[in-house]
Amino acid sequence: MESVIAGFLETAVHLRRVVEEDAHAQLLGEIESVKTRLDCVSARFDQQSDPDLLEECIYEMQALTARYRYLTREARRQGVTKHLAASLQRL
Repeated sequence: MESVIAGFLETAVHLRRVVEEDAHAQLLGEIESVKTRLDCVSARFDQQSDPDLLEECIYEMQALTARYRYLTREARRQGVTKHLAASLQRL
């Protein structure tokens, strides 16, 4: 009976670790996506001459910057580090 309980607990711990790693990978992917979108908006900003389109770029950059700050704060809260990010990328 004890071996069944130990096996169950081991499986539960493993599943929790897999779910956490998946959540961390998803968070890191979203951070990368926001960084890419920021780069695109920045490049578009450099190409614009119309004041309305420049304003659009500015607001979009501000929104993406706020999202990036949130995601990086969330990553720190969850304990995602560069070391963990590198190991998740190998998966």
